[in-house]
Amino acid sequence: MRELTLNKNILFFLFLISLLFCQILIWQPEKADAAEFEVSRDSETPEADETPYDEDFDSIFEDPAEDIVVEQPADIDYRNQFEESKKIVVSGDFVIRAGGGFGWTDEPFDGYPKKLAGAYAKATISFDARPDPTIRIFGRLKTEMDSDNGSDVWSMLYFDELYCDYNWLDKSFFRLGKFKMTWGQGRLFRPANFMEDAEDGTAFRMTMPNVLDGVSLVSLYKKRPESPKDNRLHKGDLSFAGHVDKTLGPINFSVAMLYNDLDGQKYSGSVKTVVLGTDLFADYVLNRSEEGDITHETLAGFYKEWDKIKIYGEYYYDGRIEDDIDHCVGLASDFNNLFGSPIGMSFKWLHSITDEAGQFIGGFSISPWKHVKIHAAVPWQYGDKELDKDFYEEFPIDSKLAFTLFVELSAGF
Repeated sequence: MRELTLNKNILFFLFLISLLFCQILIWQPEKADAAEFEVSRDSETPEADETPYDEDFDSIFEDPAEDIVVEQPADIDYRNQFEESKKIVVSGDFVIRAGGGFGWTDEPFDGYPKKLAGAYAKATISFDARPDPTIRIFGRLKTEMDSDNGSDVWSMLYFDELYCDYNWLDKSFFRLGKFKMTWGQGRLFRPANFMEDAEDGTAFRMTMPNVLDGVSLVSLYKKRPESPKDNRLHKGDLSFAGHVDKTLGPINFSVAMLYNDLDGQKYSGSVKTVVLGTDLFADYVLNRSEEGDITHETLAGFYKEWDKIKIYGEYYYDGRIEDDIDHCVGLASDFNNLFGSPIGMSFKWLHSITDEAGQFIGGFSISPWKHVKIHAAVPWQYGDKELDKDFYEEFPIDSKLAFTLFVELSAGF
């Protein structure tokens, strides 16, 4: 009787195992489209030109995208699970620029100008591996040479980006590694972009697109310059952040926070809407130091795009330093294919109302042949005060006013 009972138990156990195995065979995650993994706008797009004389303004005209972009899954086609697909994609590009010009280092610009010459080159290679629909590994290797920095030797090969994505049941997306993130609405001034330097460290992000209109939680490890050079975790090396999106009618709202045990806390609220085809947006940032001091930053701006023209304007209030409160304005524009020709023009202007100082970079480019571009630019810094604000670009040359011309050769695969 005992033997019969034991056999029944064994048969019942085997029945449960078989049932579970059948459920595993029946359930399979849908084969994800490539867009399901596009959880960061900047991670996959080609880098902006890093020319010492010319600024690539395209990036400042991109709409501030959500931190995640996830498509709704279609009906599962189980036959596709047995079809072979491309598991890894490799791409790369090579860019070299060389040119010269002349400029003045001091005002007034009536002395003999300084001669300028330089060259810049970079090479990148990227791989995008997707072993199955739930996991993805992406990396971008880069090396560069910049004679303007006093070096004509190629840098060591390094990872510009390297991360792994994991899709859990299309409900949560996890990313771990070195990657770019963009928060906030500003592009000329970026007070709400708490993750601006995330690519310089190692981050872990969990995104839940089905909660509200998107919730992201981030932990970031970045070694501070003043931290000892060892493998220990020191105060200020670790930050925690969160970002929430919600759309109500025609208005998108987002809130974010950042905590660092050395820098304190940052809180932001952003709104964005469209009126008569023009994007209108605003950011508010509250900073609270570890000592309890509270400061404020605000930003408001617009973006408008026509067929071949883009324009972007912003106002920024910087109240972080009590004795150096500043009001700033910025304007940028881009004109493509003027009069149906391969000629483009662009400019970027940043101005501090309080300091009565700023910078302007304008220029044009023409592409006479495939893979070849000719650029001309006029960089100008004005005002007596040093432009030490963190939103000012590192000025491309050691001159307050300059005229430059250079040729670019680029190719990709």
